[in-house]
Amino acid sequence: MKNFRFKVLVALALLLSLVALPQSPDAATKKMYVHYINVGQGDSIYIKAPNGEDIIIDGGRDGNKVVSYLKRQHVGDIEVMIATHPDADHIGGLDEVLRAYKVKSFYAPRVSNSTQTYANLLRAVKNEGLKAKTATKGVSLPVKGVSAKFVGPVKSYSDLNDNSAVLRVQYGKKSFLFTGDAEFKAETDMIKSKQYLRSDVLKVGHHGAKTSTSTAFLRAVKPAYAVISVGKGNSYGHPTADTLNRLKSAKVKVFRTDKQGTIVATTDGKNLSFNTKPVSTSTTSTVAKSSYKLSASVSNSRPKQYSTIYLTVRGLPNGTKYKAVCHYKSKNTTYNGKVGSKLPIKISRAAKGYKVKVDVLASYKGKTYKTQTSFTPR
Repeated sequence: MKNFRFKVLVALALLLSLVALPQSPDAATKKMYVHYINVGQGDSIYIKAPNGEDIIIDGGRDGNKVVSYLKRQHVGDIEVMIATHPDADHIGGLDEVLRAYKVKSFYAPRVSNSTQTYANLLRAVKNEGLKAKTATKGVSLPVKGVSAKFVGPVKSYSDLNDNSAVLRVQYGKKSFLFTGDAEFKAETDMIKSKQYLRSDVLKVGHHGAKTSTSTAFLRAVKPAYAVISVGKGNSYGHPTADTLNRLKSAKVKVFRTDKQGTIVATTDGKNLSFNTKPVSTSTTSTVAKSSYKLSASVSNSRPKQYSTIYLTVRGLPNGTKYKAVCHYKSKNTTYNGKVGSKLPIKISRAAKGYKVKVDVLASYKGKTYKTQTSFTPR
């Protein structure tokens, strides 16, 4: 009997000791880290998910800079790579990341109009033995411990920015929205689609351009914080006073890579912290008003006949009107556009191999500005 009582007491003591043991710190305090990498005038975001998966959204223009940063974070491989849209300041560096790391899955929106940079990236994806998966509304990422779902694009657009893949990531009670360069039209369609957009942290669309981050979108997202990925002293005037004023009116605390470098958000699903404090809500534009220099570029310098390319004019305040004259072999065609907005140029049966010069003329505050670019149909 004594032996039986002894065994019972030992069993009870063991049971109590097991109950009293605290949970593993790892299980209780898994964290997710979101790095808004300072790549100048462009975007690149690295997410370390709570269960260890690595996600990269865009790669700026300079892939070496992104690879160096990832190596400093001891990244071994990448589970998910996302190219939000074909602009070079977002995807120009992703081919370098592909060469440096084993990537398990690649997502990008399906676009009808592309750029040479995008074509090069898709070629690099294929060379790595990957198949591009379509990033569109409703598609979820296979990442453990979090909800990661694309909320945009809702449909196909003629404008490349509106075709941006927009990803919402939620861990516990904290959430993040990554918008690429999505502008008003795409934002409106996301709202109309009745998706749940509420997020604690908003990656501001199109580097703070006035054509993104509408008041209606801010009402739908209701962010407490916003991160603007933007280049110091950029010629676009990003972030614009319009966007900063909208953020200020919505009482959103703002972080900026041009002023603070790389921004890192950390969350355990309940709490949220950053590696620095928000910047002042001053709406002063970053561009020096006394040193304007007009520049122009086309989305594809070697387009096919009957295709559409996009002309982008920079160097003056967004919205400034300009005229662009395309000097084809048989005639001249004039287009009217606005600085900061992509202007579609439809190429019909333009002579193959003939270099079409595009003269751009704009006036601002009594001064005339000129620049030139070109393309050669094939």
